[in-house]
Amino acid sequence: MATMMAIKDSKNFLKKWITEEAMTVKIEAPNAAKLATFLKKHASAGNALRTTCEPAGMDLVDLFVHSYLLWQAPSADATAALKRLKSAFIDWNDMRVSLVSDIIDVIGHKHWRAHDRVSRLREAMNGIFRREHKVSLERLRTLMKKDAVSYMDTLPGMVPFVANRVLLVGVDFHSVPLEEFGLQLLVQAGVFPSGMGLSDAANWVTRHVKAEEAREAHGALLAAVDHMWETNPPKLPKTSSKPSELAPPKPVEEARASAKALVEAQLAAERVALMAERAARREEMRREKLALKAKEARDSAKVGSKPVVGKPVAGKSAVKPPVKGAAPVKGAVKPIAKPAPKAPAKSVLKVVAKAGSKAVAKKK
Repeated sequence: MATMMAIKDSKNFLKKWITEEAMTVKIEAPNAAKLATFLKKHASAGNALRTTCEPAGMDLVDLFVHSYLLWQAPSADATAALKRLKSAFIDWNDMRVSLVSDIIDVIGHKHWRAHDRVSRLREAMNGIFRREHKVSLERLRTLMKKDAVSYMDTLPGMVPFVANRVLLVGVDFHSVPLEEFGLQLLVQAGVFPSGMGLSDAANWVTRHVKAEEAREAHGALLAAVDHMWETNPPKLPKTSSKPSELAPPKPVEEARASAKALVEAQLAAERVALMAERAARREEMRREKLALKAKEARDSAKVGSKPVVGKPVAGKSAVKPPVKGAAPVKGAVKPIAKPAPKAPAKSVLKVVAKAGSKAVAKKK
């Protein structure tokens, strides 16, 4: 009984202690006032930046590629890289079928996370091509917002910042693009508590910014990120081996040589397989021929054991004539006696004449 009472008292104490601790813990919530202050601080720089990053009449695919180049990168580098891409390739389909290393050579190896962003860009462009049979996003203009969001989010290699920016700037759907560096700046400004997820933060900012002010807010965030790149740019982690997406790409010649070697290896493997198939076929034919010859030999042996009935071979006698004075060989075949020649038949005329003479004699 005393043990039960002690257990009950310990449970009550633990419950009371948890309740008091939960009441003392202050849950930090996002601060809308600090968000407004942050956006107002960078509004002028953001409006100036929109003239270069969002020109009037910008094609949706151009905006799509520029958004990938702008993701976690300064706006000046993204705009310059877009111009180099448009001058280096015939069209966006030409870039889609190009090697990742060739595209990186155009935008520059020093572009932040060049390999990762180019790989994602090519995956997304291939996804668009499989859907539209061309590299075009004009279909977004005919879709409702829910369908357009689903279209962009389900593309392979898609980044939420890119999808939201295309929907906001290209199709004028309410959305505020937010990337990792922008979230970091908002956490430092006190808008979000540390540990806030990127998706939750982007949804919260979209809900607290009016639709008509979304593009201005996006420009202010871009200006804040550009200021961060100018004052305190991020650095690669000092490790013995860099991450694969941050590793410098191989030169074009080396990449082409490796691709050529891969193709030659595949052709050599196909040739070896073909030669093996031909050798197996020849062996099979040889075995078939040997089996056919063995069968013919068996058949001829069976036929040779039986007496041959038929005409003798020309120039040779089927049965050798017996030698005079020699004893008859046991089991030897006796020569067949030829039948005696028949007497020649009487002439028909003689028979008729004889019969006629007898008839005349009877009449007399």
